[in-house]
Amino acid sequence: MPRRTLIRWSCLLAALLPAACAPRYAVRAGLPAAEQEGRREIMAYAATLVGTGDLRAVDRSFRNDCSGYVNGVFAISGRPIAYAKVRRDRPLSESLYRSLEHRGLVSAAGPPAPADAVFFRNTYDTPYDCITHVGLVEAVGDDGTVTILHYASGRVGRIRMNLRRPDVHRDAGGRVLNDYVRKSRDGSPRKDYLAGRLFQAFGDLYRYTSR
Repeated sequence: MPRRTLIRWSCLLAALLPAACAPRYAVRAGLPAAEQEGRREIMAYAATLVGTGDLRAVDRSFRNDCSGYVNGVFAISGRPIAYAKVRRDRPLSESLYRSLEHRGLVSAAGPPAPADAVFFRNTYDTPYDCITHVGLVEAVGDDGTVTILHYASGRVGRIRMNLRRPDVHRDAGGRVLNDYVRKSRDGSPRKDYLAGRLFQAFGDLYRYTSR
């Protein structure tokens, strides 16, 4: 099946999900209509992979890690990522960050748009202070909570991040604002391992891959 057709079918399946399960593809105001639709299509496809462990069995564009998930989603969407800045002694997620930074397409300010990359630093032990994890923005809530699709712990899943309240795991009502994106050695929750604390920047992958 052609990749474009595969994405169209993925979008149709997402539209048919029950309302309680359907993701909110709220798009940042002011974007051209064609770009809004393109971003929605990318993330509708990305969401069909939630729960998938072996991405290589889906398509050879993927690898079973965080940057492999991002690369595969964009490749299948017809927007392969060309890396401009690669350091072989660092994680590929950092090379992606540096490539976008080189083009002036990273920012720590929000709000992000669907299909933007989300970069985190030091999510595991490393001799460097560097970018170690990347995901994709799926949606942004009214309270600023960002839903992120990523590959971690052997599968594609969702995490949440709220930069307005980066030190809060759950609010008073029990709703998750920031997931933990790093595990402590003793298994205890650490505030400095929350998504909002290890966040580095957003990156505009959609415009980076535009032709």
